[in-house]
Amino acid sequence: MSGAVGVTDFETLVPTGAISREDLVRWAGMAPGALDEILPAPKVSVFDAGIPDWHYAAEVAAAVIGRQAIDTARIGWVIYCGSGVWDAPFWSPAAKVASELGVEHAHCFEVVNFCNAGATGLGIARDKVAEHPEQAALVIICDRLSRVIDRADAQSSALFNFGDSATALLIGADHPLLTLRACEMRTDPSWCDMYQGQLRDGRTLVRKRYERKGLRQRYIDAFTELLGLCLSRAALALDEVHYLLINQGDQGVHESLLERLDFPAERSVFNYHLDGHLGGGDNWIALRQLLQAGRLRSGDIVAMATSAMGFSWGMSLLEVSQ
Repeated sequence: MSGAVGVTDFETLVPTGAISREDLVRWAGMAPGALDEILPAPKVSVFDAGIPDWHYAAEVAAAVIGRQAIDTARIGWVIYCGSGVWDAPFWSPAAKVASELGVEHAHCFEVVNFCNAGATGLGIARDKVAEHPEQAALVIICDRLSRVIDRADAQSSALFNFGDSATALLIGADHPLLTLRACEMRTDPSWCDMYQGQLRDGRTLVRKRYERKGLRQRYIDAFTELLGLCLSRAALALDEVHYLLINQGDQGVHESLLERLDFPAERSVFNYHLDGHLGGGDNWIALRQLLQAGRLRSGDIVAMATSAMGFSWGMSLLEVSQ
């Protein structure tokens, strides 16, 4: 073992199913072009209605386990991260995935922090494996966000770009691909009631309960603060960050943050024209693109900005180790 704990491998899955922007406009009775800013892409990817979420989670998890040829007896933790709206209530998707994969000796549990849950789960897994380097952890980021949107409600149009994805991270001390240099999280609870889920016909639907100005600026301020804290903790300067990735929920926030930091747009990833906001998988999908394009080298620092209902924000600094 190398001694450093980090992400040994990861896999992402973007489903082949999709809902078109035109259909979203039509179902909500909106004017043509009304969603062009919220959803620049012609469609948003969604899971198949007949396939449970855990199936997609197990698929990406099996991919990393198989690729690394890891003995499942070494996996000590299976951490399933997302919104908490699982395939069934009062049920553990982490345990279900472990059962499917033959992981029999792990602690299986969930982390609910919406699109910030994956970053939170990564931090937990890193700490667990650091204490027990002979073991590994499996962090799964999986959400069917498209399920919680009422597409007939034009008042919910800010969320019409919500789509689905699955990501699996294998955390270990066996020559990791990525090491977590720093991670900081914050919540501003004064925004906690802006969005709430409501049960309707067996579904949880998210509703916006009131209007309040200043959320975009709050995002930018939070990300700026957390990035500064991470850089200080890692003893790095901003110009040592090679890429800054952010959830693909709001292109305006993305562009404003880069402008605030005076950070070059070409050192970020913009997928808004390709797809919707695919939950906590957004940044890992972007990171996979950078790796496949050969744009990352050993020693490069990648900052990942995440956010969630609550509202919560996170910033993680990852160093490319291989």
